[in-house]
Amino acid sequence: MSGMSGIGPVEPGEGTAGHEPGDLPGDPPGTLPGGPASAPRALLERVRARCARHRLALAAAALAAALGLGGGYLYAVRPRPPAPVPAPPPAAPSQTLALDYGEPEPPETTPEGIAFEFTVRARTSSGPPVTIERIGQPSRALTVTVRPPSPVVVAAGEVREVVVQIHVADCVHVARNAGLPFLEVTLSNGFRKEDHAYILGDRYARDLSTALTRACPVDRDAGSTPGS
Repeated sequence: MSGMSGIGPVEPGEGTAGHEPGDLPGDPPGTLPGGPASAPRALLERVRARCARHRLALAAAALAAALGLGGGYLYAVRPRPPAPVPAPPPAAPSQTLALDYGEPEPPETTPEGIAFEFTVRARTSSGPPVTIERIGQPSRALTVTVRPPSPVVVAAGEVREVVVQIHVADCVHVARNAGLPFLEVTLSNGFRKEDHAYILGDRYARDLSTALTRACPVDRDAGSTPGS
């Protein structure tokens, strides 16, 4: 045996080799000295992350559903503008059309067979045009014609003159001194049609009485007509 100058580190013997932790039988791969296995820890972290993402997805879906329900509720209870109020129907034509007595025609220019001829002025104040469909009077002893022939249309703001001619059909039954004689007028405005009586005033009553007395004098034979 030779002498040694010192004692050094023990070298592995033949057939042996140094090993890293985890290389020995029974050590899981990647095992660190004194610590848990890294692979199970990573798997656990991945599971936890997946669960967290799943919870976030569920929460987002629940929030979206809640927002959808809330939006539907808010839409259902939102303030709505009031429904438009339908326009009222136009006034009756007699409320917008005025009929005024004009002037009588002088007896000398009145055509033969006509007891009384005069003008009326028709005017419509507002609303749709008013149509004068007929002008008459209540006495069966008298008949009426108009010029221009009816129907006569009077627009809003317009004034139309109509010539009215009264004929005597029966002098026996003529009322010479009617207190408030009137004209019977049929009107329409596209929405409503009505019969209306227009009283033309005292001047018309006097002129009519004078004309009827002239056409049917008191001493005239009963049943006679103006042309007999």
